[in-house]
Amino acid sequence: MKEYIYCDTCREETLHELVRAEKNLYRCTECGSYTIHTPRREMKIRAIISTGSESVKGSIKAYEGDKIEKGDEYIVDTEDGHKIGEVTSIELKNGQRAESGTVGEIETVWLRDVGEVELRMSLHKRSVTSPYKMVVDGETEFEVGETIYVDGKRFRIHRIKLISGGVLRREGSRARARDIRRVYAKYEGR
Repeated sequence: MKEYIYCDTCREETLHELVRAEKNLYRCTECGSYTIHTPRREMKIRAIISTGSESVKGSIKAYEGDKIEKGDEYIVDTEDGHKIGEVTSIELKNGQRAESGTVGEIETVWLRDVGEVELRMSLHKRSVTSPYKMVVDGETEFEVGETIYVDGKRFRIHRIKLISGGVLRREGSRARARDIRRVYAKYEGR
């Protein structure tokens, strides 16, 4: 087995080959020096990922000793395939919720799907406000002042409320769909 490991003699990461597995002894293929390297163990952590109001069980992979924090992004393996999720909550093995934790002490990670998100809108036509939902790619950007078409009708975005709590009102302000709580738009005709 060969692996790239930092070599003290070469002073850079070089290719090393395993000499004795039981002692984790490796030899540098560049200079021939020996080093002991304990490979980090990859672990599976139980994950629950939410898309809109629907949640699915799955798992994420991380190395033992790594720190996972709220806001980190991971690929979640589910029965339906892979999803990209942002960590929203962490439950430790002692049952407590935390903002961060070390792999090995984490029981479950909750994530929200940021690959494909349900975008909520409030569409205003005179005194009537209608709720509307659409599924878009999480990286799609929306801009205050932008014209959008919903069911053949033209609306102009006048405000964007963010998940972080802020509100964008200034013309030209942009946000990705994954960061938006709600888009407010006014009817402009057909």
